[in-house]
Amino acid sequence: MTYKNRKTKARRGLRIVALGAIQAFAGSAAAAAPPALSALGPSGGLVIPYGFTLPQGTFEGQYNDYIDPRFGGTATKADVAWAGIGILPYVEATGGLVNYTGNVRPVFPGAESIVVRHLMANLKVAVPKWFRYQPDIAVGIDDIGGQTHFFRSTYGVVSQVLGPATLTLGYGSGDRLDGVFGGAELDVFHTGLSLLVEHDSKTPYAGIRYQSPSIRWLADASVVATLMRSLKSTNGVAERTAFSVGIQIPLGRRFDASRCEGGPCEARLARDAAGPAAAAQATAELGKGEAGELAVASAPRRDSDQASASVATAPSMSPAVAWSALAASGRAAAPLAMQRIALAPAAEAGPTSLDAIVDALSAAGLERGRAGVVGRDLVVEYENHRYNQNEADALGIALGVAARHAGSEIDTIRVVIRKADQAIAEVSVDRGAYAAFLAGGSPTAADASLSMRMRPTYAASAIDWSTKTGRHSLVRFEIAPVTRYLYGTDYGNFDYSVGAELRAFVPLWRGAEFYASAIAPIANSRNMDDGRFYSAYRLRGGIADAALAQSFWIAPRVFNVTSVGKFDLQYLGVENETTAFVPGRPDVVRLKLAYLRREPGKDALPDEKSALLSYRWVQPSWKLWIEAGVARYVGGDKRPLLVATRWFDDVAFSFQAQHSGRGSFVGASASFPLTPRQGMKPGLVEIGGTAQFPLNFRTRVGSTNYLSADGGENLDFAYDAQQLLLNQGRFSAAYFATQLYRMRDAYQRYAAPEASNPRPASPTAALDAATPQP
Repeated sequence: MTYKNRKTKARRGLRIVALGAIQAFAGSAAAAAPPALSALGPSGGLVIPYGFTLPQGTFEGQYNDYIDPRFGGTATKADVAWAGIGILPYVEATGGLVNYTGNVRPVFPGAESIVVRHLMANLKVAVPKWFRYQPDIAVGIDDIGGQTHFFRSTYGVVSQVLGPATLTLGYGSGDRLDGVFGGAELDVFHTGLSLLVEHDSKTPYAGIRYQSPSIRWLADASVVATLMRSLKSTNGVAERTAFSVGIQIPLGRRFDASRCEGGPCEARLARDAAGPAAAAQATAELGKGEAGELAVASAPRRDSDQASASVATAPSMSPAVAWSALAASGRAAAPLAMQRIALAPAAEAGPTSLDAIVDALSAAGLERGRAGVVGRDLVVEYENHRYNQNEADALGIALGVAARHAGSEIDTIRVVIRKADQAIAEVSVDRGAYAAFLAGGSPTAADASLSMRMRPTYAASAIDWSTKTGRHSLVRFEIAPVTRYLYGTDYGNFDYSVGAELRAFVPLWRGAEFYASAIAPIANSRNMDDGRFYSAYRLRGGIADAALAQSFWIAPRVFNVTSVGKFDLQYLGVENETTAFVPGRPDVVRLKLAYLRREPGKDALPDEKSALLSYRWVQPSWKLWIEAGVARYVGGDKRPLLVATRWFDDVAFSFQAQHSGRGSFVGASASFPLTPRQGMKPGLVEIGGTAQFPLNFRTRVGSTNYLSADGGENLDFAYDAQQLLLNQGRFSAAYFATQLYRMRDAYQRYAAPEASNPRPASPTAALDAATPQP
């Protein structure tokens, strides 16, 4: 062999080795440590940002005691709190409060010795990956807005994952990041531990981080703890050790197609938790049938035209069998899927059992259940106060019960949603399509046949109703926390007043309910004691509201709720909320009006007037809505507002901007349910939690920020139609079509005959239990 040939082969060998190394590193990218918030907010290392963002729907809250060396000469203590969310794909928003105190003179008597007390908001946007070996690239800005800033920086950063290592290099300009920065993070053998070293252009740091596995009983949350130390003095400030501890929660993934397609969500969740080895074993035991079904998850979605054509090719089939054939079509190897579809409820059953439907609805805890037949349609009515996290759960139970007990003579299921004994909406679906979906099939056909109309009207005498009617509770109680809090003021880092609110609802006649609430204060910070700086903000106990609420339809798509009585502890008046549903769109137009006069004997209080007119653009597939409008605020100022809301299952994050004659305000809020998915079964009395508990944070935009009791403030309605009657605003055919997996899971979990059986103890057992035996 000549020298030239040996050299050529050597080069080829080096290329192969290099390519193999690159592929090995790229293939093991998942071994790198997952994203977590840094001590200064954006996801990254110890103090620098990385080139990727928090995954969409991942929320992290963090506390740390890191002191920026620029303030280390005077600051002796730090209390820093952060919250971050992957609000959109490739978009991360974080916000927090930085509080440094030390040996400095207070600004005025009674204030704290503040070095820095500063509210911050950060935004980071990542660049989508266009090619295979592209590194993670992001740009961001810290300490957005306002004329007062201590940490404002703009930056661009690149991160590359190489096996268990993450390498980062970036450039920033501003108060905090000013020059080239970079670092490295090394995951330690999949233990959750990682080692970090970095330089922020001014100070080098080293640290260790631990991220725990998902904790199933804590909403799959993981705990993130970091210990770090600066490695040299900066600006005459000696080295310092700091720590942070946080909790990271993945939101909006409970009912993803990847977890629920082809069977109950629970079985797939159990398999995921058990790890890859158990998943592989379970799949092997099930054989090719399950593998064929899993492949359907990535199959192209069928549109309604294709669905109709598929059914039309089998005119001799019953609707259930035809839709079952559609759901199973396109599967190369799916014996398990065919077995499930063969068990589609009631495809071979006798006449529809209306009394059995009412009994099943009552057993599941749905009130005022009723069932009837008109032509080839099955009409089912219900009212829900048990599944308060989301109306989709109750709707899924009603549809599942109807599909199970409907006879082969039924073509369409029509489910009427009632609130306060008034028909609000009707959801229709093809019986065969939904039965096949319940049996484990694809949601495509059910989605294509699902429709919804507001204010359903029909002649009750034309329907052959069941002899049974479901009962309803005589009074409902709701227990919820109530809070008032101030943050980042000159007198305190965080001041609060907390209490408990008991709400009572008594149904009267159609569309009418008597509503009352009472507040019991529990605790408050020292600054809210009587005679202290913020005593006016402390919660007051007593009967807060006592009103009669009447809902009615003004027009076929215009719904109105009027409440008259006592509000806000010491006012009498009226609150009115009108919702107009836009034809052909899930959008709504909202009008809210309130006029409250002080009670007799309380002449020192001003009257309260508020008005809001807004248009809400809704995109259910994105789980996003944007609401814009004009408002007349409590203080009399009139200006526009803008609110963007993103939903992750039943948790919502909102960002709002308001402008009024008393200033401009921006803020963020998070709301989440404080009630179980399935609440107390109705009886004479029903007790539950609140469907949405909000936490609101806002700040004035400008050179100064001071407290204002009424600037840009809207009234919170006591009887909120959006929350109590319209599923927190998630009320359209397009929305419920995105919740089909959740609806099936609710039926299988709470109303199917198998729901009373013990849960499988292992992933394999869970899958076996979901698999029909030949």
